[in-house]
Amino acid sequence: MDVFDVMRTQRSVKRFRSDPVDRADIEAMITAATWAPNGSNRQAWEFIVVDDPVTKKALADVYRDAWNLLYEQRSTRRSFHDPRTAPAKMMSDSQHLCEHLEQVPVLILVCMDTDRNLVSTDGVMRMYWEEGNYTSTLPGVQNLMIAARALGIGTCLTTALNVFGEKAKDILGLPDALRTIALIPVGYPEVDFKPVNRIPAEESTHWNRWGRRSPSGSG
Repeated sequence: MDVFDVMRTQRSVKRFRSDPVDRADIEAMITAATWAPNGSNRQAWEFIVVDDPVTKKALADVYRDAWNLLYEQRSTRRSFHDPRTAPAKMMSDSQHLCEHLEQVPVLILVCMDTDRNLVSTDGVMRMYWEEGNYTSTLPGVQNLMIAARALGIGTCLTTALNVFGEKAKDILGLPDALRTIALIPVGYPEVDFKPVNRIPAEESTHWNRWGRRSPSGSG
């Protein structure tokens, strides 16, 4: 597939069939993830592939606790939703994933080894260090998801598990230096891929300064 077609149809899949995913495809997706740009080429990512039913259930229980806490927090805040973002369907699909996470064929937990983040954690550099944990890892997550789409496999990016990341680390026996970054459910989607619905890019594009909608500044 053309890379633009892959990205245009790489939807967040939250309803999966029970069909197993081949190990070779999982390994190909993770290999693609390791091709991504990352801070100082430290390649600090670690990928934990979970297909054991007992372990998936344990992670799913922690995920549900985290999701419910986040949902409670969101319900007490006013949020702006452009109707074009289909917030009701997004929440419905997210709730479905939460309730059925252990039934997804494969879960991939993406972590970063913070011992390989060489920035100081002192003073004003602390926030930069925190950002580096994510900005050096998330390009690999996107590569993984694009590779999955090219293989006809569905994924979505979830971060709710990070709320109770230490519990997830205990379940998986992860060392202290690893930080949970994203949980990626992996499987074949219940419905066929189709183009994503997005607000037109020109509505969020500015040239040279805020509010200029064309390079000349006349827009």
